[in-house]
Amino acid sequence: MSDPIPIENPRPWHLVHSADHAPAIVRPQETGRLVYSLPHSGRYYPESFIAEARQTPEGLRVSEDAFVDDLVAITPALGVYGLTSRYARAFCDVNRNALELDARLIRGELPRAALSLSARVKAGFGVIARRLSAEEDIYRQPLDMVEVNRRLDLIHRPYHEALKGLLAEARRNGPAVLIDWHSMPSAALNHFRAGEMKPDIVLGNRHGETCSEGLVRRVRGVLEGAGLRVGLNRPFAGGYIVETYGRPAAGIEALQIEVNRAIYMDEERLAPHSGAVRLRTVFRTLTEMLKGM
Repeated sequence: MSDPIPIENPRPWHLVHSADHAPAIVRPQETGRLVYSLPHSGRYYPESFIAEARQTPEGLRVSEDAFVDDLVAITPALGVYGLTSRYARAFCDVNRNALELDARLIRGELPRAALSLSARVKAGFGVIARRLSAEEDIYRQPLDMVEVNRRLDLIHRPYHEALKGLLAEARRNGPAVLIDWHSMPSAALNHFRAGEMKPDIVLGNRHGETCSEGLVRRVRGVLEGAGLRVGLNRPFAGGYIVETYGRPAAGIEALQIEVNRAIYMDEERLAPHSGAVRLRTVFRTLTEMLKGM
């Protein structure tokens, strides 16, 4: 366990927020039942955050689900409801409970309901992440709850209000399907044993809680039909979004899709390679299948 971040001279963050940085919402030209959520593709880093972080701007980007929004390419013509966070997850992670607050990062008393002992918070990856990785802390000095609440009010709550609204719209057309899109560093698969299949894609449905086996089977069929290796619930079984909104009995199935970054980008240079073109085609085929369900 790392020591608490020492208190230095606190300075305000002066978070600049405008409509340009609000969640990007796309509605289909024709109504449907399919909703795409992209919570970690945001590339906006406030200048004050960059100035106070221990890492370079390029270093901060390692936690992005880089270019997943480009792979999925949501437009009104695609025929899905789409929601993308423009803020970087290193600044505020909308795929966390708003109460997952880290006492080792936040100065002062936390709300009584804070989930400060959750596994994600203890690892340093709460709603306001303390770390980029197990070895890299983000902040030079702690935050106070005023700053944390500002981020929750301007970033986290609008994302979930918008997602609830889009799911409600989709539900008017029948049972809704929510796909939560992510990418994973190839190093996340290093613990797989020699000779064990390392997946290109990991599907997560909280071990059957958030969507039917039928949905998993159909998605898996499209991806494997395109030559991709597909795993289920290992090492990622689904995060806060699918866990919260996946309620098959209430008419919402939710499935998380994690893409191995190595198959579409140079992870060191943070640049797409030729595999991205292939994946765009595969994901377009997957979308057409899901729309036809």
